[in-house]
Amino acid sequence: MAFQAARALGHRAVFLGGEEEVLRRRALTDLLAATGSDADGFDLEYFEGGLGSPKDWIAACGTAPFLSDRRIVIVRHLLRTDGDALPKGALKSLPETALLILVADEESGDDDRQRKLKQSKAAWEKLVAGDSGYTENFKLDARAIRLQAKEEAESLGRKISEASLDLLLEMSGGSLSRTVEELEKLVLYTHGQSAIREDDIRQLVVPTREWNVFKLVDAVASGQVSEALRQLRILVGSQSKAEDAALRSILPQTSRSLKLLWQGRLFHEAGCAPGVPTPKLLAMLPERPRLSSEMSFLQTKMMNLSRRLTLEQIAKGLEVVARTDARLKGLEDSFSGMDTLERMVLEMVPAFQN
Repeated sequence: MAFQAARALGHRAVFLGGEEEVLRRRALTDLLAATGSDADGFDLEYFEGGLGSPKDWIAACGTAPFLSDRRIVIVRHLLRTDGDALPKGALKSLPETALLILVADEESGDDDRQRKLKQSKAAWEKLVAGDSGYTENFKLDARAIRLQAKEEAESLGRKISEASLDLLLEMSGGSLSRTVEELEKLVLYTHGQSAIREDDIRQLVVPTREWNVFKLVDAVASGQVSEALRQLRILVGSQSKAEDAALRSILPQTSRSLKLLWQGRLFHEAGCAPGVPTPKLLAMLPERPRLSSEMSFLQTKMMNLSRRLTLEQIAKGLEVVARTDARLKGLEDSFSGMDTLERMVLEMVPAFQN
């Protein structure tokens, strides 16, 4: 269901969260439009989470509006502030003229920080809902993302084939927000064309790390050592930061790809497709990552690649990743971060071939 600004405005506190930044941004724009406010209005004030105190937000909401019916306070990057810092019952006590909009913007960080941010988001959402506020969590399933991405392209005046859409979604990591950003660039790039072609996407779109990790794993499984090392260097960027890149993203994403490959192999052996797992097979799958919940293009790729591998080979690949993690953390002997990552690739290739 689309965001309903009028419904949200029936509350004095509104929480906007979820995984899709583009939907949060549009919801915020819709809210301001529905109140008749503009970005520079007298009765509109912005705060940043982590700066100042939630008491300041509440105090600002208590100020009587000057030229409108509402005194609007917007807090961006909400998750940088602990919900415990908000006085108990503060949201319920907001005056009728107040509108406090709390935006849980996306934040960067390693796995530990992401877990803490997830807990913070859940706590804020529960707090707002518990104090009679309105909460909206923008999250789309794979089918909805695909449909909305195609509608977005058409609204921008471009047709896009199913194959081109698959490629764009794949290179954008299955994120609607990232896809919309790339579509806006593609429209400028394809001036004078009626459609966005696969070649346009390959020429312009900067792929996500997930894309390069899959390319790395695909090259390893195919025995293409030089291509696997090339993808590794793209992922690392600067060799001086190889260790940071490895621990922050390369190893977790490589492990994720291998776990999806393992699930693909299970689907092959069970004789069923990811979209229709048997109850027995579903019970064997982890909640995250879960191949049956991924977008169709990723399911297809993982099923095609896992057809060439055995469970034993995939297990060896995961073991190599685990040893690489231990080496980078000083638990086993190693050289530089880049040397350790290259060693990972060189160990994975024979593991996948034998």
